[in-house]
Amino acid sequence: MTQALKLFATYNSATNEQVATLLSQLGPAAYTQERNTHFKSLHALHFHLLTSTRFLQCLVRTNSENKYLVSPLTEESYELKTETSEEVCLLQAQYDKNFLAFTEALDEKDVTRLKTKMVINRRTFLMSLSDILTQYIVHTVHHRGQFSQLLDEMGIEHDIGGVWVFTEELQTEGRSYAG
Repeated sequence: MTQALKLFATYNSATNEQVATLLSQLGPAAYTQERNTHFKSLHALHFHLLTSTRFLQCLVRTNSENKYLVSPLTEESYELKTETSEEVCLLQAQYDKNFLAFTEALDEKDVTRLKTKMVINRRTFLMSLSDILTQYIVHTVHHRGQFSQLLDEMGIEHDIGGVWVFTEELQTEGRSYAG
């Protein structure tokens, strides 16, 4: 699990940098423009991704007895306030840095040992750190797809989501392998 988390943290950080570059070229009107989607705008979706990251990091911190993700950004009193894409991107980069450091420090035993009670739709579940991190990965990828779709609809060229760029490339002699 820890190796997969390291890959995801690297992917997530690089993808968020790509998103920041794209958003810096948009301008505030396009970023906040109301759209016919659940989150209503790129800003709302982008902010949701940020709050999901904050929630995960706070949850991990509190359920690891402050062993992981100890940062002012994960203090209960820390409030996310953003108006512009630049502000969201700046905070997301800080959370990405936290997450990368977390994946380097994570003890494989804690992935299944650390557990927390979660109340979801008035039902209580016992979840391991692995369960929580898996949910975060799936949730983030789901919203990254929504983000990609909005960029497609706006006619903005992008290539976010290519996890293979972080794996080892093999040199072939003119052969190509389709998977």
